[in-house]
Formats: sequence, structure tokens, C-alpha cells
Amino acid sequence: MDIREFLKPTVLKLLITFVIPVPVYFAFTLSIENVLDFYWYLLTPWITVYTDVLYHKFNPFILLWIPFYLSACLIFEGYGRGTRLKDKQT
Repeated sequence: MDIREFLKPTVLKLLITFVIPVPVYFAFTLSIENVLDFYWYLLTPWITVYTDVLYHKFNPFILLWIPFYLSACLIFEGYGRGTRLKDKQT
């Protein structure tokens, strides 16, 4: 398998990547109510924090897009291999 072909973005991989946070959020909270807040954390690189002073803090949640995209690539490749194997058998 070529790593460039594996990581090459397609529309389906990007759609899968944007859907993956929903089951992840549900698995950790067992609730689907505030999933949009989770998307906000994933899409905001800097968070403004106020303790005694107002400052900006790096949001580490944004780094979760990396494993989400790699998972989408694995799902896409697994589905592609499954359909190719089924075509070979017939």
C-alpha cells in the first residue's frame, strides 16, 4: 500500500472525518445533547481563559483531528479492500 494514496484526501474521507466526533462524544458522555460544543472545542485553536488575567491558551482538542482523519483513512481503505475481495470471489 502506498502511503501517499492512503493519506490522499477524498470527499468521502473528509465526510467520515467530520462524522467520527459524534460516536466519540457519545462513547465518552453517553449523551448526544452537547455534541455541538464538542465540535466547537475541535474547531477552536485558541481558547480565551480568564483567571485573574485574560490570556489565550492553546486548545489541545484540535489535535484530535489527526487520529480522526487516520481512522477515516483506515475505514475507507478497509471498505475498499472488502469490496475488491468480494469482486474477486464472484
